[in-house]
Amino acid sequence: MGSKIVEVHPGIYEIFLPLPMRPTIINVYLVDCHGAWALIDTGMNSPDSIAALEDAFAQLGLKLEQLDTLIATHHHIDHFGASGEIRRRSHAPTHIHRLEAARADRMLFFGKNGTSERPESRPFFLQHGFPIDQFSSAGMRPAWMGTQMYFPVTEPDHFIDDGDVVEVGDRKFEVIWTPGHSPGHNVIFLRREKVMIVGDHLLPKITPHVGIYPDADASANPLGDFIESQKKVQRFDAELILPAHGGVYQDHRHRANQIIEHHRYREAEMLDLIKHQPQTAFEVAQQVFGGEERPIFHVMAATFETLAHLEYARIEGRARKLERDGRVLFQAL
Repeated sequence: MGSKIVEVHPGIYEIFLPLPMRPTIINVYLVDCHGAWALIDTGMNSPDSIAALEDAFAQLGLKLEQLDTLIATHHHIDHFGASGEIRRRSHAPTHIHRLEAARADRMLFFGKNGTSERPESRPFFLQHGFPIDQFSSAGMRPAWMGTQMYFPVTEPDHFIDDGDVVEVGDRKFEVIWTPGHSPGHNVIFLRREKVMIVGDHLLPKITPHVGIYPDADASANPLGDFIESQKKVQRFDAELILPAHGGVYQDHRHRANQIIEHHRYREAEMLDLIKHQPQTAFEVAQQVFGGEERPIFHVMAATFETLAHLEYARIEGRARKLERDGRVLFQAL
């Protein structure tokens, strides 16, 4: 199989791995540390993806078993799904944020037990207007959940946190904690090379999902965290940005500002809808994201992304939250 692998900076290789969903490709990064090799993110644990990764290694005269270090930006299936298989074969020490390891473990639990085993989630759906009784619980989770395609490391060799530096050979991988898309998402910065491996945080063409879900803390503000994380990465002097989806690019400060402006526009759109009449997150989402026929998993994601926007507006003083008949409503101030 002809895997795509490109040297995007001396000794830093972008590898394109297939995904059975949109986006259809994830970019992972293999770094020659001169005497050792480090891999940033893994792809899914699917036969096609593992074969593509093996082929990419082979083009450099390597085997997967020769990997020395594995670093994850976050726990999602396309970024960490093959980590268990890669560590099993290579014994490479695996690094991920503590919050992400816990999320990976929880995803495995949900995969085994299913939505029907989580009765505590039901009130959360209902209070935000989501008509949960109209849908099959099976449709409310991705098709890969509960399969071997998600085979993450849940007990990593090292937890990483903001400001940590992982040294591999003569390279130094600096950890920048960027919560929002996930609570323990990290960007990896090679300061000497001025290269930033950004995971899903700074995608060049699309914005990542940011939502509030039933297991979130009452004080959760993931969109606020995400926007602050966009401001945070602008303080770093990077010249080459390596995203998980889309092409490499240069001006991360410009892209971060674009993403912030996108969310400001989206919030203004939502606040306009609830100016005169308070509404639930589900009602607002149906108008903003469209009420046409879509997979229920997408409807759920849209609802909880809308909830993240409305909560952020409330925390910032641009909306208020009301409770009526067991439902949570938001109204613009």
